[in-house]
Amino acid sequence: MKEYDSGPYSLELIQFFGWYPDARFSRLAILHALSAGGEKRYIEKALSELVDRGVVKTYSENETPFYSLSDDAATRKMATQLARLEWGEWQGVLRRIHPSLGNAVN
Repeated sequence: MKEYDSGPYSLELIQFFGWYPDARFSRLAILHALSAGGEKRYIEKALSELVDRGVVKTYSENETPFYSLSDDAATRKMATQLARLEWGEWQGVLRRIHPSLGNAVN
């Protein structure tokens, strides 16, 4: 999991795609689902990094890019496992991977 992680937004995106492993989303749909305001640029950066790393793949329909989880079996397994975590477990994962976040993940 750490190899795909470039910050908590990357993990949040991986978890999001794990909830919907066979769906495709536009960038705006992803931002709307995950953004609570000022995080937009961080989510966009994390999405771009996940595409570059092959965790997320892109499609183009009518010149609009859509994003979905990679077809790679190991990546899909990791994402769906993240999606099944309960809140406390999710917070524990974030703290282990990003100890500098401390209590900010509560």
